Amino acid sequence: MKGWPYYQTATLAMIPYMPGTPVYVDGMLSHIYYELKRLHRIEQTMCGDHFNHDRWIHYMESLKTAQILCTVTAEGKLVPVGMSWVSNPRGVDGARAIQCGFAFIKDGSSGTSDARNLARLALAYCFEDLRVDTIHGVQTIDNIAARNFSMRLGFKPVAVVPDYHAIDGKLVAAQVMMLRKADFWPGFLEWKEKQPKVVG
Repeated sequence: MKGWPYYQTATLAMIPYMPGTPVYVDGMLSHIYYELKRLHRIEQTMCGDHFNHDRWIHYMESLKTAQILCTVTAEGKLVPVGMSWVSNPRGVDGARAIQCGFAFIKDGSSGTSDARNLARLALAYCFEDLRVDTIHGVQTIDNIAARNFSMRLGFKPVAVVPDYHAIDGKLVAAQVMMLRKADFWPGFLEWKEKQPKVVG
């Protein structure tokens, strides 16, 4: 992996979901789905869409851009705590935009510094390895937690789109957030320099 040191610290790791990586085991996507379901977060994560298990697996595998977000124990064991993914790529190298999503599978985990820092690692992977220049997030208008999470990472609200999401038989507005690599990267490198280094 080209930029591997960018995407881990001594206590956190972002790992693309593919065979051969340390966290890849049978059932990883199922595990995350059922944990999100237990927390009643499927619809919230997918902006109101109802995803059953098979649809979730098909969607994530068809994207081929999922990342597993892990904490790292003192013994070096990877413990999955969430995932991120990108979709809807547009443009070419030097002018490429995508949409992104994040999901965490522990109570209260999305509000922790570990969650924000794992999201930073995932965003860095998108900007550097996937050659992305702009990332958009599209949230339901009433998902204040997601908006605050995004803004802590540097996203800025840029538009409200009326009648965008279909939820419970109604159309509701979407909040569009945006983050450019030029705005994110200097702060990320400064943050990364202060993190505990990986040994070995």
